[in-house]
Amino acid sequence: MDERHYLVGTAGHVDHGKTELIRALSGMETDRLKEEKQRGISIELGFAHMKLPSGRQVGIVDVPGHERFVRQMLAGASGMDVVLLVIAADEGIMPQTQEHLDILTLLGIPRGIIVINKKDLVDEEWLEFMEEEVREKLRETVFHEAPICKVSALTGEGIPLLRQTIDELLSDVESKNSTGPVRMPLDRVFSIQGFGTVVTGTLNSGEVKLGQELAIEPAHILTKVRSLQVYKNKVNSAEAGQRVAVNLAGVDVTEVKQGSVLVMPNVFKVGKILDIKVLNLSSTEKPLTQRQRVRFHLGTTEILGRIHLLDHEELAPGQEGFAQILLEEPVVAAPGDRFVLRFYSPTHTIAGGKVLSVAEFKQKRFRENVLAQLRIKDQGDPLDLIEREITEPLSGPDLAARMHVSLAELEDSLSSLEKSERLEIWKEDETPLYWGKAMAEAWRLKLITVVRAYEDLNPLRGGINREELKTRLGITWTHRRWQTILELGSNRGFYRISGSKVQTNEGAEIPSGVLKRLDALRSHWHNVGLMPPELGTIAEACGIPKADVQEYAGYLCDQEEWVSVSGSYYQINDIQKAKSVLVDALKLHGEVGVAEVRELWGTSRKYAVPLLEYFDQQRVTRRQGDKRTLF
Repeated sequence: MDERHYLVGTAGHVDHGKTELIRALSGMETDRLKEEKQRGISIELGFAHMKLPSGRQVGIVDVPGHERFVRQMLAGASGMDVVLLVIAADEGIMPQTQEHLDILTLLGIPRGIIVINKKDLVDEEWLEFMEEEVREKLRETVFHEAPICKVSALTGEGIPLLRQTIDELLSDVESKNSTGPVRMPLDRVFSIQGFGTVVTGTLNSGEVKLGQELAIEPAHILTKVRSLQVYKNKVNSAEAGQRVAVNLAGVDVTEVKQGSVLVMPNVFKVGKILDIKVLNLSSTEKPLTQRQRVRFHLGTTEILGRIHLLDHEELAPGQEGFAQILLEEPVVAAPGDRFVLRFYSPTHTIAGGKVLSVAEFKQKRFRENVLAQLRIKDQGDPLDLIEREITEPLSGPDLAARMHVSLAELEDSLSSLEKSERLEIWKEDETPLYWGKAMAEAWRLKLITVVRAYEDLNPLRGGINREELKTRLGITWTHRRWQTILELGSNRGFYRISGSKVQTNEGAEIPSGVLKRLDALRSHWHNVGLMPPELGTIAEACGIPKADVQEYAGYLCDQEEWVSVSGSYYQINDIQKAKSVLVDALKLHGEVGVAEVRELWGTSRKYAVPLLEYFDQQRVTRRQGDKRTLF
């Protein structure tokens, strides 16, 4: 039995028998509203399911055919694997049939079946005539080679053959991506007493599980899955391609706006500007103009926006071009998503195409560099697309989630990028991190530029602190990844790290005036032994500004010329001599007190006590009451 999941939908003019056809196929009623039953038309999406001869479980979506309800049709058509274009044998192709055809073409629905319904109302000669007419009228559409099934949903004639034809078409359909991130456009939102908010939709990608944390976008609402149903059966998980009802925790029904999307948090981009490739339908007979206001449909979302043409003054009927859509509200979108544009008023379908990316800002028109990037996004080398995404070091799962594919689908491309020297591979523990070579090199150049500028401004500080560098670079990686990449970059020789400081390989160039003041400071410490002078007083005599005193002293400590002990500074050689004298005395006597040490070192108690505490910290000595012994 096929474990994959599929969605079959209907399209066609009002009253051509779509709902009746689904009832004949599945035995289920999809008209669920009182108004629908009274008027005999579908107003909202209806859903059913059936099992095909092969054992495949198939969801069915019944979309409205009435012109006023094309918006609902758009929401239902998203995600269909096979569409049944229903045409009444006694009427033929009608206006809404044509608009549905346009929508299906723009959405890129891959497979279809032409269903001539109500054959019981006409004779055989008329039926043959209608078949020829339909085939001729659909010759220039995506249905030009689609199989034709003649049925009567009322009597059941032809229904078994239609089921078999659906089964055969689905045998060539690729299963939806259950390994990718969760994404489910919501077509219904309601509340059930005792349960709370329930949302329904067709799961486009990923797998939803009980207890999983998800987000409702574009409102950025975090929630958890309380319970799940697939085809009205309670389940622990749901996979891509299935019709799913999700009971959400901690969300009020009023918070979930129409057109929202249930997604894995922090994966899909949300924005009000989209880069797009747009086709103006030949049937519109009017050009698509710059700044034209339109209704933008993506999945279950409808938002008003304006077209910003990038490579044409206007798009003539049948013409295609690059553009941006400037939306009045944010939308969830990913590269490759199909959309439809409808005229603002009166509403009718005029254009559509695919999303290339979510943009950060509005682009200037007729710029070749902008258009070149859009061409790559549209039909460029897949390796270019991956390389553009790895602008920072990413693990395989992170990259797969960002690209909305499985890791297995990326492996060959990552290998090709590595072989062509377009990829760097780093490691976080044992986890490979992938980074586009050009982006990694640009990042390192920026890092080194920041470090060098800091060294030029602060030549005595021994480099910039790691965390300050992270802030200046605008790094948003985890602390662990930042430290890993920084350390590995130093290991690879791009720069140096000294403790908490990052330095250029060349180090800071110290100005001659600063060198003179350092030498003057050194000279004052010559032969002072273990009774050093007060730093501030001497620094002032050397011409060192009061604000810079600690920086000079810190530099000499970093160079291991001085040692700081309780606010006093000693030459390293004097500290080493003091240690040697102290160790010799302890070896000879076993223990010494402050008075003996003071005489041994030739210093005062003011300095002897802090120095002994310093040697305690260095584990040279151990304090036992008033005495010291070797550690």
